[in-house]
Amino acid sequence: MISITLEGAWTVKNERTGTTYPAVVPGFVQKDLTEQGVLPDLYDTLLEEKIEWIEHDDWTYSRSFRLTPESLGAKRIELVFEGIDTYAEIELNGQTIARADNMWLPVRCDITELAQEDNKLLVMIASPTRTLQDMERQFGDPLKLWNGIPARLFGRKAQYGYGWDWGPRLVTVGIHQSVRVEAHGGIRAEKPVYQLPFVSDAQALVNASVRIANTTGSARPSTIEWRLLDGEAVVAEASVSAELAPGENRCAAPLAIANPKRWYPIGYGEQPLYRLEVEVRAKGCVSESACTVGVREVRIAQPYDEQGRKFVFEINGVPILCKGVNWIPLTLYPNLDSPQTYLDEIEAIAAANMNMIRIWGGGTYENQAFYDACDRLGILVWQDFMFACGDYPDDDAFCALVRREADHVVAAYGDHPSIVLWCGNNENQHFIVNSKKHRREGYGEKLFFEVLADAAAVDTLRPYWPTSPYDLSVDSSANNETCGDMHYWHVWGRTHPYEDYASVNGRFLSEFGMQSYPSMQVLDAVDPEADLRDPKFVSMQKAPNGLQRLLYYTAGDYRLPASKREFVYVNQLMQANALRLAVEHWISRMPDTSGALIWQWSDLWPSISWSIVDYNKVYKPSYYAMKRSFQTPNALAKILPGDGQAELFLIHERGDFQGKIVVELYDIETETTVHTEEIEAVGTGFRSTRIGQIAVGGYDPSRVVLFVLLYEGERLLARNSYLLGKPHALRLKPPSLEIQRKETADGEEWTVISRVFAKDVWIADVTGALSDNGFDLKAGESRTIALPRGASQGDVQPTLLSLNGVTSIGYV
Repeated sequence: MISITLEGAWTVKNERTGTTYPAVVPGFVQKDLTEQGVLPDLYDTLLEEKIEWIEHDDWTYSRSFRLTPESLGAKRIELVFEGIDTYAEIELNGQTIARADNMWLPVRCDITELAQEDNKLLVMIASPTRTLQDMERQFGDPLKLWNGIPARLFGRKAQYGYGWDWGPRLVTVGIHQSVRVEAHGGIRAEKPVYQLPFVSDAQALVNASVRIANTTGSARPSTIEWRLLDGEAVVAEASVSAELAPGENRCAAPLAIANPKRWYPIGYGEQPLYRLEVEVRAKGCVSESACTVGVREVRIAQPYDEQGRKFVFEINGVPILCKGVNWIPLTLYPNLDSPQTYLDEIEAIAAANMNMIRIWGGGTYENQAFYDACDRLGILVWQDFMFACGDYPDDDAFCALVRREADHVVAAYGDHPSIVLWCGNNENQHFIVNSKKHRREGYGEKLFFEVLADAAAVDTLRPYWPTSPYDLSVDSSANNETCGDMHYWHVWGRTHPYEDYASVNGRFLSEFGMQSYPSMQVLDAVDPEADLRDPKFVSMQKAPNGLQRLLYYTAGDYRLPASKREFVYVNQLMQANALRLAVEHWISRMPDTSGALIWQWSDLWPSISWSIVDYNKVYKPSYYAMKRSFQTPNALAKILPGDGQAELFLIHERGDFQGKIVVELYDIETETTVHTEEIEAVGTGFRSTRIGQIAVGGYDPSRVVLFVLLYEGERLLARNSYLLGKPHALRLKPPSLEIQRKETADGEEWTVISRVFAKDVWIADVTGALSDNGFDLKAGESRTIALPRGASQGDVQPTLLSLNGVTSIGYV
């Protein structure tokens, strides 16, 4: 097959004004016009009104291309768009050849009769907003939603483009995936798929199948060769003869792997990957395709217990404690991320001792490179279908379009062992139940409980879960603790104190979060002089009453600082305090609670949000707090302000453990340890174990800090510190910190030394993930931090902060 890329330089014309601009494909109109200075950049946080006109206009992409005599001589010539956003008419050499109406569905056009040596290609994209509003008017019934405009519910395009509570309205228009011409002999093999009907230590059976398109117009005798490779070694192969009828054919072959290598999530085992190759040979034509094979079994165990029913992912029979994040698209421009960008993000997630990412349903199906990286690194993926927060229409035409999308997604992504769940949507059960008050079936009920369920049923490699959160009842929108998964938003959403996390005993927390400001690096890029009430900063906060809530939670933990920089610092510390309390409570309950997925990983613009990594890739204190809390084995304490006892837990979800926990009570005024206890720590199985408790009621919370250390033999595995009260009560000494820097082969090492107890030592505004940050130091202690190359700028001195040095306004 000859493949000719049509990526790169195009032009795009505004049909209202007649103005033509240079364009790049894959890309978007807004991105091109921003780079050309026509639109403001994203640090202009008041940009929404300045860019909205793009979504209301029609745009035409155009380019010319040449075909060689060899290509023109092929039996079949096809033009392939992997993705167009969204409502488009495609014209080649003056003739309409196809239409697009779903940004996640490829468009493949037969251009054999139209193709010539010199070709003119047009892609006419209609205004998405006008198109969707027309659909809304034709539908008639008013649809309810959270975030954006009701018309978005009719579109199969990234829902977050119409604005969310963490991002602006930027409704993309463009050709966001690759474009190419394929010339071949009339036989084309699609990506193969497989099932694993039997897996044991001795053998794994792989039932492989492939769709083969025969566009020659007549039956073609063929040979289909299958190979399953482990690296370069062939571990199984088969040859099948078949008569390929005109049109679509499906051919299958059973393969067996002796002594298979099983794929496990990170920390539980290795991530071996096989490669399944298929080669179709017909007279004068060869077509090849391939996919990844990961040998692993997945189920969600839901045994009954006294509380209700557990919810535990099991991989190869091993119960997994899922620790991770919710993922929104990395930028406002979906699917333009490079493989290296994906790898950098996922490596940082793995480095924080996380093992699961939930792809949220209001974003996009990420590129294959995302899932490739998760496969290699052992990161589990909870994959939503792309529906979020609203009444979705359920007419026959919309259901048929969704079924086509789901069939494509399951086939295109189903080979990845990292994907362990298909989930129908994000937070739509609320709308299903509410709409059932005035119609027999709730809006979306047919989509999520029938259409998507049927599409996912052909995939035996992972389960389907109809909605999130879900408590096993189609007639309930209860977000309860007895069974299923839970989104807990009483903290933040209803302004409950974050200490309430400690009384929530959900079975799998698939969403929860706390907001904070981004780094000063981001704020200064927006406006270094403005105060936090400036409209530029207010616009960065998209959540209702967000500023009030941030002040409420921050003032609950800290005295209010006198400077903007210090307020941002303690506000970020508050976020870390809240998330830490939540995750440590839930992971200490394993297996009664088996998952904690933080909302959210990162920002896609200069936002004030729930992210733990900001838009400039400055990692917040929460990232490092989660890295310490999620490490395993680990020793944790459960203690709330005013408690007289601290409960001690051993986290050993990867198997048996034997060691000791050392507890120290440290007086920050005298800089001495005033009490020490050593407790045997033994845990059996894949779980957490309560080890005991320690009395703390007789100690002054303004001057005593609790340290919990875990040892295996004489090796220190973990050290965690806890306050006996709120941080605002601490009587800290003035800071006495110094930093020493040393060049290394991979970047730099910074050693931080403190002469007094230092609370929450923070190296501020450094891009990229450090090995550690946001830690406590006893008097005389030091901590050496590894920085990646490029994180700091040569001789620029880092900004070193600690709570000791924060100046408050004095009266609160």
